[in-house]
Amino acid sequence: MARPSLPSPGPLLRQELPWLVAELVLLLILCNANAPELWFWLVVLLVILGYRLERWWSSRPPG
Repeated sequence: MARPSLPSPGPLLRQELPWLVAELVLLLILCNANAPELWFWLVVLLVILGYRLERWWSSRPPG
């Protein structure tokens, strides 16, 4: 009996996976950062999230 093959991850998942990993790593860093570093890493995370939000907003289909 043949085992059903799992569908391969779509191109969107392959494109977004590095960003998701980077954001999870930044969240781990934020959880372990001391006070002066906390603000720096928080700003880095917000910049990355803002960039991704802008990319998503500009790639939406019109209408």
